[in-house]
Amino acid sequence: MAARIAVTRVIHTIHAVADIHACRALYQDALGGLVFAENYFPAEDRDAALLYVTDHMVEPMAARHPDDLGKPFARQFARIGESFHSFELKVANGREASAAFREAGCTVASDYGVFFFVKPESTGGVLLEVCELPMPNDPWDRGNWNPAVSAGHHATVKGLDHIACVTKDIDAAIRFFTEVIDGHLLEDARTTLPQAGRRVLLQVGDTRVAFTQPDEVREGALAAFLHKEQNGIYALVWRIADEDQARRHFAQKLSLRLTEEGCVSQGFAIEPADFMGARHEFVA
Repeated sequence: MAARIAVTRVIHTIHAVADIHACRALYQDALGGLVFAENYFPAEDRDAALLYVTDHMVEPMAARHPDDLGKPFARQFARIGESFHSFELKVANGREASAAFREAGCTVASDYGVFFFVKPESTGGVLLEVCELPMPNDPWDRGNWNPAVSAGHHATVKGLDHIACVTKDIDAAIRFFTEVIDGHLLEDARTTLPQAGRRVLLQVGDTRVAFTQPDEVREGALAAFLHKEQNGIYALVWRIADEDQARRHFAQKLSLRLTEEGCVSQGFAIEPADFMGARHEFVA
């Protein structure tokens, strides 16, 4: 068996949006996001902002010309709309990793050498970006980055608990994340949140990633997710210090609707329609 591909960290989660400036402002106002870079990538004709919500980086991304379906990101946006697009794995060498994924039978796309994507059919249902490069101006790479710089914001976010994914083939996800790359299984158990199914929790680099496969695929929140166009990421689940304060901040100050329906955690969520298609859940 070939050696597993080493992943040192999950760099960020990409949030596909129509309006990059509105999305950036929403992360700042709602979650205390700290923007540290912006960029334009001509090869895909898309703009992006890079920001941290405490310890996890989010990359809002928008096609500059969304009607130009000759560009990969514009095609993805036309398919999935405003939603979480992918999360990114850090590797030591992009070209070597690309070859190793292909050798393992994975489908690689948009391969730019130093970064590329692994398609959901190869991973158990989630789109992955893989990159060797540091993000521009990333404070994490400076050696003195402290996520506590976000402390004091009204959202009271303490850190990312996990990335929540939904899959039709949980065994394929386990194989990919523990045999193709060097993740490991933390938990494999039954769940009832938000519907009955099997849930596994994996450690991937420095981040926990959960996959849930619902028993019922015809109805329920997770079944509905699987039946729409999506790239596998259901929610980002955040730990918060003060639920009452967070609720007041979201609902009263920002007029964001809150819900407990469809939650994969024992907490609450901001209605995705109020957060540009992205589901953010919060657990105290």
